[in-house]
Amino acid sequence: MNARTLNRQQLETLSFSELTSLADEYGIEVPENLDRRFLIGELLDITSEELIAENTKEEMKISSELPHAHKTVLPKNYNETQVCAILRTPSWAFVFWNISDSDSNKMKVLPGCTLMLRVCSLESPEDQMPTEAFEIKVTADNQEQYVLLPSGKKYIRIELVFVAGQTGKVLAFSPVLEIPQGSKFVTDYQPGRDTDYSKIAEISGIKKLLLEQYNNYGHTFA
Repeated sequence: MNARTLNRQQLETLSFSELTSLADEYGIEVPENLDRRFLIGELLDITSEELIAENTKEEMKISSELPHAHKTVLPKNYNETQVCAILRTPSWAFVFWNISDSDSNKMKVLPGCTLMLRVCSLESPEDQMPTEAFEIKVTADNQEQYVLLPSGKKYIRIELVFVAGQTGKVLAFSPVLEIPQGSKFVTDYQPGRDTDYSKIAEISGIKKLLLEQYNNYGHTFA
């Protein structure tokens, strides 16, 4: 039922039976011998509440259905060339990248152009030249890849490069990743190799723990 505007002057002109019928429309139970003034008061209260609710509903509808409203669509390409790397474990990094339209167009006109991820090992975060590096070929339509990191390295930088013939160019490079370093007792452990442990370490049972770790999870030592 749509809310209607009622005022006391209008209700005062109605008979008691008409007021009762109106109250029935609004679901108001009318006890016997109810005072006419109380019935008019109830009708005014409920019609006022419904009018407020109806106005609120209209305001919400107007605010959510503006004539110029449109869905927000995120761009597929932010038109910036960049590469980022997130360390998942000390052995794996998740690498994702984006290539601008201008760089993409340049690569398209170069014959035999190949996109690469170059994994660079650094002695310190400030180093420009890597001590070691290797490259991973990626497809042009791909924008993410997991990369297995070299073991025993403390700092890694990922470079996005393209190679055409004998020439190559670094398009972007990631922030330097610092690889967490484990205890040499664990990383260098080999069964049968003599290792000097402190007295406290020997009492702790470290030899047995390392042997069990190696037997059960030897691949994590690589």
